[in-house]
Amino acid sequence: MYSELSDDDKEMYLDVLREAPILPFSNFVSRGDIPDKIDISRPRSFIDREVYRLVRQTYRDRSSRLIPILGSAGTGKTHAYHSFKDKERENRKELKETAESEEIDTSQLEPTDWTIIYIPSPPASIRVLLHVYTCIIEDVGPEILDIVSEKLVREKWGGKKGGLFQKPKIEEIIQKGIREFPGVFADCVKALVTYQLDKSKKALAERWLLGEDLQPEELSELGINSVVEEDDVCLAMIKIITENLDRVLILYFDELESPYRMLGEAAERKFLEILKRLYNEVKGLVIIIAVLKEIWPRILEIADPPLRSRMEPEEELKPFSLNDLKIFFSKSMETFWEDNNLNPPLYPLFPLNEKLIEIIYEKTQGNPRNSIKLCRRFIDKVVTEEMSVEELLEASATIVATAKPPRREQEEEVVDFSKPREVIKKTIEEILAEEEYVIEVNPSSVAGATLKSIIKAGEEKNKDFDTQMEYKFMMGKRSQTLAALIEFGGKKWGLEIPSIKTFDRSAGVAGYYAAKRLKDAIDEKAIDSAILIVPAGSSGAKFESILENNQQIHKVELTNESGESLIASALTYPSKEGWEIARIIFPDIGEYTPPQVEEPSEDSEQ
Repeated sequence: MYSELSDDDKEMYLDVLREAPILPFSNFVSRGDIPDKIDISRPRSFIDREVYRLVRQTYRDRSSRLIPILGSAGTGKTHAYHSFKDKERENRKELKETAESEEIDTSQLEPTDWTIIYIPSPPASIRVLLHVYTCIIEDVGPEILDIVSEKLVREKWGGKKGGLFQKPKIEEIIQKGIREFPGVFADCVKALVTYQLDKSKKALAERWLLGEDLQPEELSELGINSVVEEDDVCLAMIKIITENLDRVLILYFDELESPYRMLGEAAERKFLEILKRLYNEVKGLVIIIAVLKEIWPRILEIADPPLRSRMEPEEELKPFSLNDLKIFFSKSMETFWEDNNLNPPLYPLFPLNEKLIEIIYEKTQGNPRNSIKLCRRFIDKVVTEEMSVEELLEASATIVATAKPPRREQEEEVVDFSKPREVIKKTIEEILAEEEYVIEVNPSSVAGATLKSIIKAGEEKNKDFDTQMEYKFMMGKRSQTLAALIEFGGKKWGLEIPSIKTFDRSAGVAGYYAAKRLKDAIDEKAIDSAILIVPAGSSGAKFESILENNQQIHKVELTNESGESLIASALTYPSKEGWEIARIIFPDIGEYTPPQVEEPSEDSEQ
């Protein structure tokens, strides 16, 4: 094998593999925040063409579109986003070059500017519009505020300077803006005008526009009564941005089944309602929803007829062909060698060979994730000298016996969605379990996992209780929202989490505002007691004072690590953190007992 490679060359390449901190094919689950280096576009080419067609249509008529992309576990739903992101960069570069040359090739389609934004579907349908808005701002960057405010304030509402000493009158500009965007848009208009024209308050207005919590006196200084966190205000900002941005925004909702997976049909239905609202009320969007193929019939059943009728025909991600897999393997290895400052070996499939790649393809039927796993496993065997390539060829059937290849098309297990829910529930859960989800510790995932842990613990101990996501109550004339409500034993418990990005640092002022929402709900008799979940170490004079004076609010601290444990365990059996939170509501459920771990059978791993 590889007879034309000298022994020294073979040993050199194998030494590099042995000493590498990360072996090739180690990352078999795509993440929205980490680009994938290698893309094989052929299996997805028909989806690409359809998406670009919708983008061009939306660019022309500004009408929003919605297209579902289906795929089984491991077929590259998250990876598809990264490929679109790469195309966006190429398109932006071409647009810039075209603008600089001032030449347009009439044989080509009209130039279309677009940006794709990754939106991980929140496991709990809580403050989803704020989640979408935050993803837009983070992806495009705060400069989006400059683009939109410049166009509106300076160009449309007359905010340009008339001369050296003639400054535009801010109040007059605000009133012009409110005439175009009245009602719930008013505070958005005030913030954009202040951001563009008032240097002394620009930073304050920017904080409001970025969704940060402001003190009451700071809101008063801006002349603003609302916060971006409120659904109607958040939607108003999204509408203003999309209507005044000269490009199409593609919103890529990944793992659409996440709310269903964590909290069932009610959560998924609520999430779909928000998607419908975005589709109906916002211009210039192409909404992509990536969802597990096997769960799609259930999602369609949950969606209402108006939403179903507005969807484009669904497109399905295809597996690798054998040739795709060979190209993917060779490109991945070439990148690895280049990263290690080496010319690639003569044989592009080294340290495996064509026959082994064919075996991998046969075992996985071209499923990208399973193929990557087996490539890694085979390389590991060769590099550690556990087996030679020849021995691998003989033993491959045994080595991959524990891998779970996707069923062939004709053998695919069909879920009969016409059967009663309890009959198909187990099958759905098994399908969802095949997908490997990336755990992100953020307010939505923590809220969803906490509520699921409470439900699991309550059901195990036969408690009679009710839960509700996103519980709204009135504070004077304003509507306030808590993450969830739990009713048990004639008592109402509110659950709240600060509007923060991560749990790896203090909640800051957001912690105080979350505690204040709970206090307001208690004062208005909307709830009796509350659970506030904050990052470990959250502090501050006002935060600590409000907790000291409101003993009905129970503070729970989580680190990023304990948050991961809470989320990872929620679907099967609560983690210790989840159990302790449930004990606050159900005091008599006893101490936490870890679930028994089944011992693997002797022949489960060869």
